Amino acid sequence: YMSAQAAAGAHMLQLFEAMGEFISPTSFDAIALPRMATIAAALKERHPDVPLMVFPRGASYALPALGKCGFDVLTLDASANWETVRDELPAVCLQGAFDPKLLIDGTEEEVAEGVKTMLDALGGQKLIANLCEGLSGKERPELVDAFVNAVHAYEN
Repeated sequence: YMSAQAAAGAHMLQLFEAMGEFISPTSFDAIALPRMATIAAALKERHPDVPLMVFPRGASYALPALGKCGFDVLTLDASANWETVRDELPAVCLQGAFDPKLLIDGTEEEVAEGVKTMLDALGGQKLIANLCEGLSGKERPELVDAFVNAVHAYEN
């Protein structure tokens, strides 16, 4: 399916492992990780110029191992420790990390401070500033704007 997406013109692909939070790290390493590595290798062989992202929801402990599987971008969820991830994976492009709950009940100042904290920890380079989860539809548009504006205004 992902190969068909690339063949149809997708500019980037993301592999989701949505069950990571429901299995132990040992089971993840034994069952999910080898299959994800196989998928990454097959996609890279068929579509070497299409960047490949992976989102191991609830399994941020697996990010260092996934960083060795051929994925170009590792997506962070809310469980990821920003400093540890960046220290362990200094050369890897990361995506995500911002808690979308702030876009529901936060203030513009809290959103701006959250963005600064995230970017200070993860660095302004080799990062796709994004949310650590999808939007629920409850987010306030002015706070989404505040997020985008804070990312654009960031200077370290």
